[in-house]
Amino acid sequence: MFNSKVLSLDIGSKNTKIVLGSQIKKNVIIEKAITMITPVGCYNDGNIIDITKLKSEISDGLEAENIKCRNIIITTKSTTIITRDIDIPVAKKEDMDAIIKFQMERYLPIKFGDYIMQYTILGEFEDDGVKMAKVTVVVYPKIMADGYYKLIKELKGNAVALDISSNSINKLFNENIKVNDENFSLEDTVAVIDLGYDFINVNIISDGKVQFTRIINYGGANIDIDIAKELSISEEAAEDQKIKGYNFERKTLSDSQSSMVNDIAKEQVKNWIQEIEKLLNYYKNKEQGNKIDKIYIYGGSSSLKGIERFIKDAMNLPVTQIQSLSNVNCSKIDVELSQYLNAIGAIIRLR
Repeated sequence: MFNSKVLSLDIGSKNTKIVLGSQIKKNVIIEKAITMITPVGCYNDGNIIDITKLKSEISDGLEAENIKCRNIIITTKSTTIITRDIDIPVAKKEDMDAIIKFQMERYLPIKFGDYIMQYTILGEFEDDGVKMAKVTVVVYPKIMADGYYKLIKELKGNAVALDISSNSINKLFNENIKVNDENFSLEDTVAVIDLGYDFINVNIISDGKVQFTRIINYGGANIDIDIAKELSISEEAAEDQKIKGYNFERKTLSDSQSSMVNDIAKEQVKNWIQEIEKLLNYYKNKEQGNKIDKIYIYGGSSSLKGIERFIKDAMNLPVTQIQSLSNVNCSKIDVELSQYLNAIGAIIRLR
């Protein structure tokens, strides 16, 4: 699929991001990027509930933008996708497959026949003279995968790949790239955090690989819910109030309602920070030498005004919203890159 156009879908409970692009070597060329509202009741935590309705909305969106492409990639995140890091002896591939399955069956009380398992070797080391491999294992529900393949079939498309968000974002952080016109070094360990609507996805990348990934059950929706309760309005109206009323860069606002909205948003983001800190500290304490040099944020809530400084002051780490990547060319369109990174990264297929 190299140099061929693909349609990459990042489906969420609130919005679905659609990117038309192609891969040339390690770079991605973006031709179109659109956001459509995911129909209510069609999608929940990675699972498609109503394929017919979702397919209809996506088809209408593609037709409206005159997007025609049969090659489809879907990337997603879900609390039901399990990611674990384990250490196992280095062996032949078939033996490692069996060892990993055995280890995971010990750790997880699930029926493995209902899941797809894949793994990535992060590195090798020696322990008491035994050659060991550090492995990240992903366990993906088959019923979820079947739903995506059925959606692609309904769209009359060809299934190129099914990806997960942590892997999608990882593929964008390769050597010799620039983030916001600054050089990115593989020697740095960075937390790349997707501040999404339902979830926050924390990915720690070191040596060019995701070393740790976890999902936090917080997101922009929690701010909307709290505002809606406080003002006795709908969550849709609360979101409008959030967009109009927040400003993390100012301690007080002249309008009392805006100040209330701002305070609610700040309290919720403080909850996010506490959960993020727990994960970063867990990673740092997991192994001697683990560190975090910088935090990159992206996703819908990364655009909240002043949130970079707010998180930076709380965590005492450099925090930057991803606005440009040197390996992503979107010169043909005007797009807010941070909103589409999962879909863009999924376009990259490694040989």
